[in-house]
Amino acid sequence: MIQLIAFYLFATIAIASAAMVIFARNPVHSVMWLILAFFNAAGLMLLAGAEFIAMLLVIVYVGAVAVLFLFVVMMLDIDFAELRAGFVRYLPLGALVAIILAAELVFA
Repeated sequence: MIQLIAFYLFATIAIASAAMVIFARNPVHSVMWLILAFFNAAGLMLLAGAEFIAMLLVIVYVGAVAVLFLFVVMMLDIDFAELRAGFVRYLPLGALVAIILAAELVFA
């Protein structure tokens, strides 16, 4: 019973943090949500009995990849006003590509 509760807790937090990676406006916050998603995925691996994979996930992805992402994002000088202006310009093309991809997924 405790394992089932832990599974649903880890899975819910992993899905929520993965969604926040996408929807976070600040890139640094997005990387921090990614690190939380990695830790919850490691918790799920521990519940499945794959301790080596869980520790590998924490050491390799959180310890190296996510920290590298964090430092790169923090060192970049991103002009958000310019990014938002480009978003409006490419919105019709992006919507068309999204509709085509959604149609392909439905047909598949």
